[in-house]
Amino acid sequence: MKILHVIPSLGIGGTEKVLLQVCRALESKSLRHAVVALKVGGATEESLKRIPIPVRVLNSSNSFWSGILDFPRLYSDLKEIIAEVSPEIVHTWLSRANILGRFTAKQCKVPHLISSLRVMEEEKSYHLWAERFTEKWCDLVTVNSPSLEKFALEKIGIPKGKVIYIPNGIDCRAQEIDQSKVSFFKKEWIKENEVVIGTMGRLHFQKGIDIFLKAAKIVAEKIPNVKFLIAGDGPEKESLMQLSHALGIESKVQFCGWVKENASFLSLLQIFVLTSRWEGMPNVILEAMALKKAIVATKVGGTLDLIEHEKEGLLVKSNDPEPCAQAIFRFLQESSLTENFSQSAYQKVQQKFSLDKMIDSYRALYETFSK
Repeated sequence: MKILHVIPSLGIGGTEKVLLQVCRALESKSLRHAVVALKVGGATEESLKRIPIPVRVLNSSNSFWSGILDFPRLYSDLKEIIAEVSPEIVHTWLSRANILGRFTAKQCKVPHLISSLRVMEEEKSYHLWAERFTEKWCDLVTVNSPSLEKFALEKIGIPKGKVIYIPNGIDCRAQEIDQSKVSFFKKEWIKENEVVIGTMGRLHFQKGIDIFLKAAKIVAEKIPNVKFLIAGDGPEKESLMQLSHALGIESKVQFCGWVKENASFLSLLQIFVLTSRWEGMPNVILEAMALKKAIVATKVGGTLDLIEHEKEGLLVKSNDPEPCAQAIFRFLQESSLTENFSQSAYQKVQQKFSLDKMIDSYRALYETFSK
């Protein structure tokens, strides 16, 4: 059986990582995969090619509305690829790919279509409308958290029988820390005896890095020997660097760029912070849980399904730096919290969010269409 995956881009991100994990684990003589990226390639593209998985990148604009204007060309290109691959299943990931992929697969009479919702983008009403209008063309829709399942049913209006919950998974045993990288990171970014607090993700409005920086200012006023590391890149990098300067904390903040060695980066941190305004199920939280890190996160989306407040971490209101700063202070003042919460988090990941369980769920999903 052939599966053609359609995704907006193949850089570094949670959805890209899941796609890579699925293709790597399930590629076989009986289950063949191919991937199309509508916008750009990147690190995930290179990893897929090494499996090897065929990849095509269509180089559409990053802007949503420019992408809409590019729809006729993308439709034509994707139609040709579908004719060439002749898949039994088209599996689309994220809204832009869902919308184009559903329409094109229907026109090409592909036998089966699966779509995956990964993020609750309630703020983007045009995404909701387009998802609602095109969902009738797909057989099933996967979601990665109960919160996103509720969103799909209530906000988009997808019929309950179509929605399949498959949580993200992680292999705790594979979270290897490269000590040479750790030493390099420390030398580049951290001074001796500094308290290290960090975040990781795309530098985008969704991730609330501006809130992280405002919380950092509050913390830095009381703890002089603190350092804040921000791993990631994105469209808001320049404005966030300007904000750190305006807040007077630029000497306390290090923009690290994209870091491939997630486990090595996270190992540097005393506290991991995620200040997202909305989420699906953030992989980086799973990674921090697997590494037994103290976690402060906003009460949004699938984060609520991973972290129970006062059990695996501390949850705070979104869009507000003050409670985020107070949660950081609490971890620093009550050393027993980290040990108690991190152990609970590690056990939860192993029991509920293993990589094996995720892969088995996707295998079973594809096999329903081979019977």
